Amino acid sequence: MKSVAVVGANLAGGRAVESLRQAGFDGRITLIGEEPWRPYERPPLSKEVLWDPANVPDNFFLHDEAWYAANRIEMRLGTRAEALDLAASAVRLTGGDLVQADRILLTTGGSARKLNMEGADAANVHYLRTRDDATRMATDLRDGARIVIIGMGVIGAEVAASAVKLGCRVTAIEPLAAPMIRALGPQFGQWLGVEHRQRGVDTRFGRGVTAMKVLDGRVTRVELDDGSLVDCDAVVVGVGIVPEISLARDAGIATNNGIIVDRQCRTSSANVFAAGDVAEQDSFFGGHIRQETYQNAADQAQAAALAMLGQEVDYCKPVWYWSDQYDLNIQFCGHIPVQAEVTVRGDMASNAFAAFFQSGETVEGILTVNRAPDMGIGKRLVERRAKAQAVQLSDANVSLRDLLKQAG
Repeated sequence: MKSVAVVGANLAGGRAVESLRQAGFDGRITLIGEEPWRPYERPPLSKEVLWDPANVPDNFFLHDEAWYAANRIEMRLGTRAEALDLAASAVRLTGGDLVQADRILLTTGGSARKLNMEGADAANVHYLRTRDDATRMATDLRDGARIVIIGMGVIGAEVAASAVKLGCRVTAIEPLAAPMIRALGPQFGQWLGVEHRQRGVDTRFGRGVTAMKVLDGRVTRVELDDGSLVDCDAVVVGVGIVPEISLARDAGIATNNGIIVDRQCRTSSANVFAAGDVAEQDSFFGGHIRQETYQNAADQAQAAALAMLGQEVDYCKPVWYWSDQYDLNIQFCGHIPVQAEVTVRGDMASNAFAAFFQSGETVEGILTVNRAPDMGIGKRLVERRAKAQAVQLSDANVSLRDLLKQAG
């Protein structure tokens, strides 16, 4: 193999080109990105970039420009990949340029899902996916501004916390019964809802949006499905992403809710691989899943790089993510089984606890709040499908490390 093209200059794309060089690949690498920015970290977009957009953290970018030059990464930024030419083993760019490569890696991610109603594209309606999105949003998150947040998944909940920090008056609207309920389950979703309310968020759970009232190109009021009206200065929408599968789909590569890959990150086309938010992969617990997490983007990109080099790869990991909201560090690994048995270690009232989700005695999920060391071991309990008794998991005097050793 003499050349690789990576489509998507994001975290996954950036980690992939880094891994190729670290593994000793000396051929040509082309990194193609639609944004004008070199690869950067997305977690700060809902936090530090909103708090102070003029002073992003030093580690916001994966590497400085000199690193890409020193490692001979050809950067094609601000450029859209229009099509894959599988017969020519090439990527066609806007303007007609062809980038030929022996292997192609798709790290195309996704775009923020838009609301389908009048006013959804108004100037003060914000969707958060890119650095430019965050910079625009920050201009409306002023002290005293009335902010309506539609959707309280991870992004909505983090923006709500940032808006409160900036002095905004926040109303959060979520059709489900609690924030992040799909990720945390009902018990801990309800806990997080209380945390937001206690910090001043006007939470409207179990409610949907039926209309947005527009005046002079800006949304001034949001109407809910119970007929109530919420005045606002800006709206933030966090209702998920649409995976960018069009390049693969139009080339005849198998897609579903993402680009389907095997455990070597290979698509149905032998020389095309995919990784990150766009990849539909084997789930650790059976079936298929598309993971929208920082860690999966980084780890799967590295696996894809090694697989493209012909190394043995068997990538299948449980979901692991974190979310920082207010003074809460929330981490989760695994999944919540149907009819899970839930065991709590620590004190929920003090916001320092771990929760274990079991099927029988098998640990299949762990949630930690302000107890990161417990997650360090808890992840391995999940990965090893360790068995433990609830009385052991709840007892702070029983070492989780000892339970891990018992699992072998």
